[in-house]
Amino acid sequence: MFLEDNTKYNNYIYVVFVVTNTNMGKLIRFFTRNQYSHVTVAFDKDLRNMYSFARYHINSPISGGFVIEQPERYLNGNNDVTVKVCELPVTAEEYERINAEVTFFKQNKEEMIYNTLNAVLSLLSRRIIVKNTYTCLEFVTYLLRYPNILAIKELERRLEKNVVYHGSLKGITQWEQSYVNEDDYFRRRHVIGIVADTVYHFRKIVARIIHA
Repeated sequence: MFLEDNTKYNNYIYVVFVVTNTNMGKLIRFFTRNQYSHVTVAFDKDLRNMYSFARYHINSPISGGFVIEQPERYLNGNNDVTVKVCELPVTAEEYERINAEVTFFKQNKEEMIYNTLNAVLSLLSRRIIVKNTYTCLEFVTYLLRYPNILAIKELERRLEKNVVYHGSLKGITQWEQSYVNEDDYFRRRHVIGIVADTVYHFRKIVARIIHA
């Protein structure tokens, strides 16, 4: 159950850990030995809209950036995933700051790309700073102002006292086929497009490192 609004805080941010149902998600869990391979943020406990950094297309695993995720991304067809939801009480000022920063990412999403290099380096507890380039974890910890967290399991431990739900995503939200039909995420890329996406993605990262 979600916590009642009975504290001095009237605003909440929801951090959602997800067991993603992709091959890349399985690979990440294999190497990290952690249950969760993705983390995202929401402003409402129905998780209708979640914000993170992830792939753009279902079958193009490398090319990605800032995305707005609906439950349909994980619940399409008969799919379901396990999630852990953490409810973080925040002041009105912090809520407005986080909301404003997410809005900035929305307005500048063409500049925001997924930090594939750090996704790999995180396995070695390392990372490099690249402008407007984030992993899902880097994005969430940036919003929360947790600068020294390098692994999802570290963020889990930090937020353990805030856990309000652990279980099936279907158990706490709804999905609609119309969203699946409209979401670019489900438009599968041809193999040539996947290769082009991947090459272009790495070119952008390398260019930003060179010009930093």
